Amino acid sequence: MKDYLLLFRGGEMQGLSEEERNKHLAKWGQWIGSLSKEGKFAGGDPLGVEARVISGKKMAVTDGPYAESKEMVGGYLIIKAADLNSATEITKECPIYEVDDVTEIREIHHMDF
Repeated sequence: MKDYLLLFRGGEMQGLSEEERNKHLAKWGQWIGSLSKEGKFAGGDPLGVEARVISGKKMAVTDGPYAESKEMVGGYLIIKAADLNSATEITKECPIYEVDDVTEIREIHHMDF
C-alpha cells in the first residue's frame, strides 16, 4: 500500500447553517471511521485560516495565503491505497463534494534520511 495526501480545497461549508454543518461533519466522521476500520486512514486534520508564507532567498514573510476561498486549502488526510486509481475511488466517497469543494490527490514519496 502507498500513502496518498488528499488536499481539500474550498470554503463552501462556511455557507451552511449550524445544523447543516453538524450533519455534514457527522458524514465526515462516518467516512473517516470507515477508512480507519479498513486500515486506509493514516492521519489528517482541518487547517486554520491564518497563515504565513515564506518565499525566496530573502525569506520574505507575508500573511496569507490569500487565494480565493474556493482555492484555499482547508484540510488534509493521508490515506493508504494500492495506486492512484484506488486512491481516487476512495476519495470519491468523501462528503466534501456535497458542498461542491475540491480534492487534490498526491502520492507521498517517503524519503529515507
